[in-house]
Amino acid sequence: MPNSTLTTPLYQYSQLTADQQNVIVGGGILSGEIATFDGKHLPALEHRVAELTGRAQALAVDSGSSALRLAMRGLGIGPGHEVVIPELGWVSIGAAADMLGATVRVAPATDSLTPTWDQIQPLLTTATRAVVLVHFRGRPAPGTAEIAARLRERGIALIEDCAQAWGVDVDGRPAGGWGTLAIFSTHTFKLIATGEGGLIVGDDPDTMALMRAIGGDTRQPTPHAVWRSKARMTELAGALALPQLDHLATLVADLRALQQPVLEALHGLPGIALVPDSTAAVGNGSLVGLRLPDPAAAEHLSGSLFHAGYRSWWPGPGDLHTAAAWPVQPDHSLTDARRYLDVQIPWLPHADRARWAEDLARHIETTLADIR
Repeated sequence: MPNSTLTTPLYQYSQLTADQQNVIVGGGILSGEIATFDGKHLPALEHRVAELTGRAQALAVDSGSSALRLAMRGLGIGPGHEVVIPELGWVSIGAAADMLGATVRVAPATDSLTPTWDQIQPLLTTATRAVVLVHFRGRPAPGTAEIAARLRERGIALIEDCAQAWGVDVDGRPAGGWGTLAIFSTHTFKLIATGEGGLIVGDDPDTMALMRAIGGDTRQPTPHAVWRSKARMTELAGALALPQLDHLATLVADLRALQQPVLEALHGLPGIALVPDSTAAVGNGSLVGLRLPDPAAAEHLSGSLFHAGYRSWWPGPGDLHTAAAWPVQPDHSLTDARRYLDVQIPWLPHADRARWAEDLARHIETTLADIR
């Protein structure tokens, strides 16, 4: 279990910049600039995220789920259209398409936990309006560049779901740099955390303007009358995000620096396979993925890790990240997600990282030996 003599691990990464956040938010409260309009932090956040992802514009909203709905509305998705989504991802992906009257089709995941072009292509029809690709669990979706290129040839929009992918490199671009649109989340458990929140990034000014209007910016004109809602991020939430964005590159480097020895310590242990199958640091470093021999072993290890004080995720029955819990499933499955689990990488000072990696590997090895 985590050694109590070590510095307490930080899984709530936003705490690392708490002092800076307090200063900015405190100033915002004193100034009275806490609404969604006429502030300075939201425009600064949108500019920074657009710059980070290499996109022309960003729009800050109140959640990742709102970002998905606005993205699909901005793309004109509605009745008679089809949207292809992955077998693993948050339930609101399919819900966004369904709420707009579109038909949801589910692409089976591979052992990487995401579909490749081979799984997506057979589902495309003349009615397909968009494909959603998730950079799942802080890792880049394999084959993103190919998927983006092939969809572009067919005139089908790609929506990148980067909710868990802050700081991830995807085929040589930042996550969010490939899709027609891309969405991010600033939910409590993301690397950029404001409690709730999200962002949409894109390049087409008309699409971005339409989403800004229907998301609640009453100052934004539209070429024709549209139903508008309220999905704007608050000025204070934007303020919380800014210091974290400043710290993001450092955080990712620190997490990957601990992820690396964890991968090396776990490589070759009986009864597990790394996901992906490599000891190289991957994604934003926030977790280490494992595949177990069967779902029972994965469930047992997940419970053991929890009781030992490690944060882990196992997609068991009823988990809303899995198509098994949705109204629509793929025609067939290629992998059993219940054999998968991942362990979250905490932030630790450099001196404590090797010890933490060794303790985790020892705990996993002992737990699996007990059930063999």
